[in-house]
Amino acid sequence: MLKEKLEHSRVKVTFDVTPEEFEAALDDSFKKNNEKVTIKGFRKGHAPRDVFEKNYGVESLYTDALDYIFNQKVKEIYEDKELVSEIVGQFEPNVEGNEKIERGKAFQVSLSFDVYPEVSLPEYKGIEVKKADLNVTDEEVNNAIELLRRPKAVKNNKAEQVIALNDIAVFDFKGFVDDKAFEGGEAKNYELKIGSHQFIPGFEEQMVGMKAGETKDVLVTFPENYGAKDLAGKEAKFVVTVHEVKEEVLPELNDEFVKELKIENVNTVEELKEYKKQELVSRKETAEKDRQIDEIINKILDNAVVDMPESMNLERVNQLRSQYEAQAKMYNIPFDTFLQLMGTDKEKFEENILNQGKRQALFNVVLSKLIEVENLAPSKEAIEAHFAEQKKELAKATQQDYARAYSDLAYKAVVDFLLANAKMN
Repeated sequence: MLKEKLEHSRVKVTFDVTPEEFEAALDDSFKKNNEKVTIKGFRKGHAPRDVFEKNYGVESLYTDALDYIFNQKVKEIYEDKELVSEIVGQFEPNVEGNEKIERGKAFQVSLSFDVYPEVSLPEYKGIEVKKADLNVTDEEVNNAIELLRRPKAVKNNKAEQVIALNDIAVFDFKGFVDDKAFEGGEAKNYELKIGSHQFIPGFEEQMVGMKAGETKDVLVTFPENYGAKDLAGKEAKFVVTVHEVKEEVLPELNDEFVKELKIENVNTVEELKEYKKQELVSRKETAEKDRQIDEIINKILDNAVVDMPESMNLERVNQLRSQYEAQAKMYNIPFDTFLQLMGTDKEKFEENILNQGKRQALFNVVLSKLIEVENLAPSKEAIEAHFAEQKKELAKATQQDYARAYSDLAYKAVVDFLLANAKMN
């Protein structure tokens, strides 16, 4: 058995096949094939070997004989415990050399397969990360409180029936491309908040200044990535007639309004402001931590030396594809339509998930190495404590539950380790 390392973390193992081994394989092949044929003068499966070969030729036994040989060699590989522990992907059998296989002559066969890649980690301690400003402004607090007031807003007719930014317009519209009306381009008494960016870019801006009762041609261009391909990138005219202009009136911000929100220990306007401020600070801290760890991990991935096996990349790509296909199935829409709604097509989608899959496969391999080197794997006790914290019964935990708990705890340990060893400036 001769082992040879190939590129992309593949290994080829070559075996010598003696004439005696091949003869035994031919015997096995004959038993299988003889049962499938009927030869005149003999019951099915009872023809002698020489009669079978006279009718079908010994070469008819070669395919199954080689399968027998390869299966025997796979067993030999599995006896190498160190090697078998690294195998990923499928075996690829091959007959070595260009010579024709002949009965009574030795020849070689090989089995190629991917193995878990070797990982050379870059320097992962002391990575410099710039800290973001986490200050929360009064404007941010006020905007957050406005989001609480908006659901309770009332819509009143505007005294001066002229559209301004943030007003609500009630209008009819009909769209034309090349002077022809198109499907889905018409509505009556449509209600739209101007500045909400729900319509095609440029549409809402052109409505600012229109008065109730006014009709106007609004000229726009559909985005190149527009969902409907027959409209993407095309110029269009919308005939717009405004019927009514409304304005939102928010409820007064006072202690009575705050109490109606029923937030624990928050009863006054000042307490609400402090509550929202702390909430925003917490969100910013979480988002900043995520940004920092993304930056650190991406620097490590960019500089790690890993010759990734293709099977590991494709496994992750196929998983991603299956996830998107499951989403389309859940919404009961054709996959091509689903891609259109995502603003992409099949070619771009495949390119995107190929890049994503390769990056995620690399991520898994590199983080596994880091967990090994720094001894960050969660203990059995930590996993059990995790189940208790999640209020899950340990006795009912499945292997998948254990794997998920291990993954979550290991990732948290990596994050904490990398952030603790980073240089923040």
